[in-house]
Amino acid sequence: MTFSDSFGPLSDGASSGADAEGERASADRRTAPAPRVVTTGRKNGKTLSVDMDSGDLVELLADRRGFHAVLHPPTVDTVPPGAALIDAVAFTIVPPDERSYTWVLDELRQFMVLETIEPRRGMFGFRYSARIGDSAGVIAWGGESQRGRVYVSLMGKGCSMVNDWPGLAGWLEQHRATLKRADAAYDDFDGQMVSIAWAEAQYRGDGFNAGGRKPAHQTIGDWLDGDLSVKGRTLGIGNRASGKYCRIYEKGKQLGDPTSAWSRVEVEWRDQDRHIPYDILTRPGHYLAGAYPCLAFLNIEQSKIRTISKGAQIAFERAIENARQHCGKLVNLALDVFQGDYAEVVQRLIRPGYPGRVDPFSYHVSRSPSMLDSSLVGVA
Repeated sequence: MTFSDSFGPLSDGASSGADAEGERASADRRTAPAPRVVTTGRKNGKTLSVDMDSGDLVELLADRRGFHAVLHPPTVDTVPPGAALIDAVAFTIVPPDERSYTWVLDELRQFMVLETIEPRRGMFGFRYSARIGDSAGVIAWGGESQRGRVYVSLMGKGCSMVNDWPGLAGWLEQHRATLKRADAAYDDFDGQMVSIAWAEAQYRGDGFNAGGRKPAHQTIGDWLDGDLSVKGRTLGIGNRASGKYCRIYEKGKQLGDPTSAWSRVEVEWRDQDRHIPYDILTRPGHYLAGAYPCLAFLNIEQSKIRTISKGAQIAFERAIENARQHCGKLVNLALDVFQGDYAEVVQRLIRPGYPGRVDPFSYHVSRSPSMLDSSLVGVA
């Protein structure tokens, strides 16, 4: 299935707002502090410096504007490449032969499932955009200043629908796409190795230091409740404006299970004066382990299906509990009215779609609803 370039133009206000956002982002990059270079390292046979603040390798490049530093994320190649999952990716690409976003969508079908395409307003300085699937991602294009570029962003749901990461990475490299963002995540379902307490201890020590200043941090959630928190806590490390940011959070509680020990650590890289390599999509474990000293221990292969199943089960159980609280008495009354006819009650109450809480997992759930049954051996 292909799509035509039929989405209409936006109002001047919407387009200018997106352009302004892009200009502000460019200004932020221009005013970002220069790396504090203090030591040397190696990358692909080149001698590079190391930025003390981020721990990234620094390459000095020259162009018509002069010299500028480009950061490269380091790796720890002794851990399994699959010791992390890609949870977000964004890139820009110029289609060949003056083609447009329709070519990009058709090409992406080699590597992932694409469902509905819903037109939206322009964004990030692009004149047009569309939502991919149901909150799986966005695609944006158009605008003279974009010089034919097409922007694609896939978040957690969209990344879980990718079935060929090596193929996607190779395709991006073949067409010289620019990775704008990549997130790598590691899940500890039992909270044995990764937890908020562990993250706090690492921050107070040198676990997140690259040898220089201690990075900034933010606390989000019900921290005053400590370990009794039921909604979950997040510890943020670094500054997103710098292009590298780490989050450690109580994933299970975030999804609605107040007793869950499931914790996640994820690092987000953006291309602010930083080169994001294509092979981060095929070796996310190497890059996540190299992001901070305290992550070098990662050694457990991550399972996309297990993560999806675990998250979907928590979301489903929470949705069932909410339904019982809000509709349980009505169901009881309906059974009396229809003399115990369960089919009639279900027929009266059923409606299309899935609860919003389950929606992030809906693509996989629709193909295997049994994954929501936590009693099945090997699923939980």
